Order: sequence, then structure tokens, then C-alpha cells
Amino acid sequence: MDEEKNQVTEISETISKDFDKAGISALISKENFDSLDELRKYLSHKIGDLLDANYEKLINILYRIDVNEEKLNELFGRKNREPISEGLADLIIERQLQKINIRNMYRKESKNLAEE
Repeated sequence: MDEEKNQVTEISETISKDFDKAGISALISKENFDSLDELRKYLSHKIGDLLDANYEKLINILYRIDVNEEKLNELFGRKNREPISEGLADLIIERQLQKINIRNMYRKESKNLAEE
């Protein structure tokens, strides 16, 4: 359980940094989320607000985060537009997990090389 909470904290911090860099500070609160689902619900709500208030900035953030363009097009092309904020939250979390895993892999490889 602690491993999941640590992972959720790392994802939350990474998302927060990316949104801060894009000029939207405090999208992700500094509160600790207990689960990925809790973070997803919170992020989905905040993205819904951005969809309504500042669509252009949201698109720029998605580009900055490097969310998969094909998946974005598929999400925005759906006839049922209701779950877009949830889908965007999932795509953002998915991309942040990829970044974290890649970073950890390189750290591990660097450490192994240094030990040789």
C-alpha cells in the first residue's frame, strides 16, 4: 500500500510541475492522495474546469506533457463528449507513469554502470 501511495505522490508532483511550467499553478493541490483513483477524480474535475474556462491553455499543456496525439484525437473524436475530462486525466496519468518509469530505468542503469 505504501508503494502505491509513493507512486501516486510522485505522479501528482510530476503533473503539478508540468502544469506549473505551463503557467497554471496549483492545478494539483499539495494534498496527499491515497490512491490513483482519488488523484484521477481530482484531476478530472480540474481538467473539466480548464475545458470550460481555458481550452487553449489545456491543449498547450497536453502538448507540453507529450500526451499521445492519436489517443487525444480518438478521445476528442468520440460522439459522446461527456467523459473527455476523465479520458484526459487518464492520458495525463498514463504519460506521467511512462516518464517516471523511464527515469527510474535510466537511474538504475546509471547506478549499475557506476558499480561496474
